[in-house]
Amino acid sequence: MHMSYVLQQAKAFSSGEDGDRRSDLKDLEKKLQKALNDLPEQCRTIFQLSRFEGLKYQEIALHLGLSVKTVEAQMGKALKRLRISLAEFLPLLIFLLWLY
Repeated sequence: MHMSYVLQQAKAFSSGEDGDRRSDLKDLEKKLQKALNDLPEQCRTIFQLSRFEGLKYQEIALHLGLSVKTVEAQMGKALKRLRISLAEFLPLLIFLLWLY
C-alpha cells in the first residue's frame, strides 16, 4: 500500500468526522512532508520512487544508475528516520492502515 493512498484515504475518512481527527490528519500530513524534506536528496528520491511511485528496488537501481544494495541501504535509512520523526503518529497510522 502506498503512503499517498493512505493519506488520500485518511482525508476522505476524516471529511465527515470531528475537528480533532481532521486536525490530527493535517498535522500528520505536515509532519510527513517535513520529514520527507529533511531526508538527504538521494534518500528522499529513492523513498518516493518506492513508496509513491510503486517501483521495485531493482527498477529504482536501474533508473538511478545505482546498485540494488545502495537502494536497500538508502531505504533503510529513510524508513529509520521517518519512524523516528513520525513516532507520535504511529497509533493514527496503524488505525488508518487497519481500516484499509
